[in-house]
Amino acid sequence: MPKPLQYRSGSLIYFHGDPAERIFILQNGKVNLVYQDIESGNDIQDSVQPGEFFGVKSALGRYPREENAIAMSDTTVMAFTVPEFEAVAMANSRIIMKMLKVFSNQMRRVHKQVSKLMSKEEEPPADSLFNVGNFYLKNKRFSHARYVFNSYLTFHPSGKYAVQATKNLEITENALARYGEGKGPGMAIKNINTKPQAGA
Repeated sequence: MPKPLQYRSGSLIYFHGDPAERIFILQNGKVNLVYQDIESGNDIQDSVQPGEFFGVKSALGRYPREENAIAMSDTTVMAFTVPEFEAVAMANSRIIMKMLKVFSNQMRRVHKQVSKLMSKEEEPPADSLFNVGNFYLKNKRFSHARYVFNSYLTFHPSGKYAVQATKNLEITENALARYGEGKGPGMAIKNINTKPQAGA
């Protein structure tokens, strides 16, 4: 059965890199999800409101947490195991719709960051896009990496990183098929924030 858990203001509910074993629904209080912006390296915070759930994607994907979850006030959450949450979700279509909305928002945020990087004058857009893909691949965020490398090859099929992007896309696809999101050995990714070598 789901368990109610209480946290004092300022408490850490889970930490970036923790195993994702539970899914949470905020009953009362306030929770912030803190993650790193890929462009600036600064922390970005998303607020969770009562009735909303968090920690879903990593738990369902069975890969480590991608953000810190911090109680911003005295907070009560309901903690579900993955089987418990799946049973509740299957019986309540509204939860499934909320999940789709959360995942859609996350992908839009990735797209927005990619578009923002591509608009920067100091680095060619194609280079920025390729480096974003490498960032995600290096950090084992394989579904994001696949999206970005596919975008690179769609918009820059003859770009100077096209060969490496194709190789990285293959690495990404194999990692997703073999390990799933957020798992597997460390990725040794070349050419991050560097110019391609001659003949590359």
